[in-house]
Amino acid sequence: MAGRLLALLTVVGLAVSCGPQPSPVVPTTSSPSGHAELQVQAADIGRHLDALARIADENDGIRAAGTPGYDASADYVAQELAALGYSVQRNQLDFPYFDEAAPVTLAVGDQTWSGPDWLHAMLYSASGSARGAVQAVGIVQGAPAGSAGCNQSDWAGFTAGRIALLMSGPCFRLDQVLLAQRAGASAVVALYPSWSKGQIKRPTLVDPYGIEIPAIAVGREPADALLSAAENGTAVQVQTQVTLTQANSDTVVGELAGASDRVIMLGGHLDSVLDGPGINDNGSGVATLLAIAASLASGGRPQATVRFAFWAAEEFGDLGSRSYVDGLERSELARIDAYLNLDMVGSPNAARYVYDDALAAPGSERLRDALLDALVRQGKPGTAVDLSGQSDHYAFAVVGIPTGGVFSGLAPLTEDEARTFGGTAGVPADACYHLACDGRDNVNLESAMILGQAVAHVLGELAF
Repeated sequence: MAGRLLALLTVVGLAVSCGPQPSPVVPTTSSPSGHAELQVQAADIGRHLDALARIADENDGIRAAGTPGYDASADYVAQELAALGYSVQRNQLDFPYFDEAAPVTLAVGDQTWSGPDWLHAMLYSASGSARGAVQAVGIVQGAPAGSAGCNQSDWAGFTAGRIALLMSGPCFRLDQVLLAQRAGASAVVALYPSWSKGQIKRPTLVDPYGIEIPAIAVGREPADALLSAAENGTAVQVQTQVTLTQANSDTVVGELAGASDRVIMLGGHLDSVLDGPGINDNGSGVATLLAIAASLASGGRPQATVRFAFWAAEEFGDLGSRSYVDGLERSELARIDAYLNLDMVGSPNAARYVYDDALAAPGSERLRDALLDALVRQGKPGTAVDLSGQSDHYAFAVVGIPTGGVFSGLAPLTEDEARTFGGTAGVPADACYHLACDGRDNVNLESAMILGQAVAHVLGELAF
């Protein structure tokens, strides 16, 4: 297996306030294979979920990076780790904080919409106004087609000065927007026909550098009107007014030193989106990681050093994990044996997915198989899926570190998935994804326990 990781640098001073102490944990036991069998406690997961929900309630309903709600979340995690005996480091991330200074507006003929019910600026969209004809790129009969605007050739017939209409394709939104700019588009509108009123999210363009045109996301009603406008030549106007300021938030890292210098790393993002408390996405991952950390701390010294990371600004584009990995020397990266990611493990209509990205580093397949085996051990089989690197594990994968992870799903379950996972077919795994309703009641504790126990089992195999 490739690599190992860096030892923590000097632990920064951390003021640990007196607060609720971790609930008692069941000591680790030995499994038939001889490694430590870590036991995740539902009471711990629930207690951490309650705390994160309370923090959101006290901070305008969000825990987004760059806001007081995030800072309070980071304080909480750091205090919990320190109380368990972990060495704690807080790595400050300076990043561009984005928000809308005014609601996005869209006019299609005599119809008008104003956000946020039906439309939002994509994160890191430029401010501006564009008016004129719209042209669909990579859309046929109201559905994405071919490479959906992800290749230069898709833009060969685009008329400069028009507003480009796009759907999701096999690339990042940033790639589509940059190609649109090169083709002379005056604005980009991303269509999401499955989004109803009040279900609009904010896709990220990852980095404001080079973004020069307005880029917005719209739901079903304006999407239908825009597709009609592309056919009949109706004039369209898009206007965005956004703010971009420098902000900082801490990634929190806790380490339990082992008998060797090799490192097993686990992580999940700590921040919510700008539009909700993020208690499933990703309070469920955070709470489960803390519960695993508690079990590990009760089991004696592991052979490997184990590090838990709680990433800042994932919702702005995996910024915390990318910054962390980019800051490591080659020798430090070489210490990492594996990275396991927990992002959304408590979806209400839960699936049991295990990461199986096609572009994952060699050795990742062993983590995939170990996690699938761990689920079978519980009588709760899972399914391997390619997430295309769409979470914090991606930063590790691109530098050759084996990665794995678990995910309870987002999209509607298929009939086969519903039979496998015991859910309801045709219903989203998490209908509150990136919305204000992603609160404490939106978390399936049983799902978090099942997926968390699978990760804990694999951690025991890797670390002892």
